[in-house]
Amino acid sequence: MRAVKLNGIHEEIVKVLSCRAASYARPSSSDEIGRALNVSPSYVRGCIRPLVELRVVGVRRGRGGGYYLKRVRDLALNA
Repeated sequence: MRAVKLNGIHEEIVKVLSCRAASYARPSSSDEIGRALNVSPSYVRGCIRPLVELRVVGVRRGRGGGYYLKRVRDLALNA
């Protein structure tokens, strides 16, 4: 698999999900991520879409749903 190059907001979303230890059993909502980054939940949902399409972030739909990290080892964070 190729490494995924992330920009600033994507990197921050990944950090929040990592710090919260988000998993399928306990995902983080866009509201929780937005509060951590001081941005609106709708902005988070728009920014997280490319990460979902690249299968870096997973989505659990429905009540109690949210986002969680799927593949941490393939990430290439800006250094």
